[in-house]
Amino acid sequence: MADKVLDEMLRIGIEQLDAGNTKAAITTLKEYCKAHQDDADSWFYLGDALAEDGHIAEAIDHYREGLKRRPTDLDALTTLGDLLFESGQHTDAIASYSRVRELDPSDADALVSIGLVYNNQERTDDAIRAYREALEMEPENIFALNALGDALYGLGDAQGAIDAFQKGVDIDPKDPAAHYNLGELLYDMEELEEAEEHCCEAIRLDPTYGMAYLTLGGICMDQDRTQDAVTYFEQYLKFETSPQASDMIAEVKAVIDGLKEELKV
Repeated sequence: MADKVLDEMLRIGIEQLDAGNTKAAITTLKEYCKAHQDDADSWFYLGDALAEDGHIAEAIDHYREGLKRRPTDLDALTTLGDLLFESGQHTDAIASYSRVRELDPSDADALVSIGLVYNNQERTDDAIRAYREALEMEPENIFALNALGDALYGLGDAQGAIDAFQKGVDIDPKDPAAHYNLGELLYDMEELEEAEEHCCEAIRLDPTYGMAYLTLGGICMDQDRTQDAVTYFEQYLKFETSPQASDMIAEVKAVIDGLKEELKV
């Protein structure tokens, strides 16, 4: 979004959103948007707040309104594609990502995003082709390497997946997602010690990385380290507050209750 001096109300709304006070941000940004109908940013920021609060359909509508005012905003087109993907509107998501590629053919991330939609549609071969094309454009694109690793593992190519994830770690050892992805894969392969090392590194790099805590909790359960499992699961709950994760949050809470009962015995 364009750099400019932000209206005070918009600044407050953004600060509320950044602080996790989503409902207050929505209220503030609605007021700003009402007074600044021609400002694309007002629609985009309100869309962000609505999405954060789980109102994906409304967020999509607001991004579309913003794009009517600024139709070539690459960030907004990408976010719209992400929202459409999340809501299961795959054809529209691909169209939004493809528009990004039309405007900027060098955008490898847009190609990876298209591949992720393909993978979700079980068009795995198409997805892998998209990831490999992105890597031809940017050989050190960690987003593409992580996506390729996931797809290869889904096809049963565990070594290919490990190679892709490991390359991501080698390229950027400070990327928590690269460590988490490798750790999660190793956990699935029951390589618990190595999996724990990478997940611990992920949370060292980003202490708010909720999914890494979730995997660490699973590792500890498999090793009968019950108290450690409880600690990691509670950390997951501390950092995972998204409405989209409500089912997982409820499941983890139930697991914690069960583990605490075991600790009483």
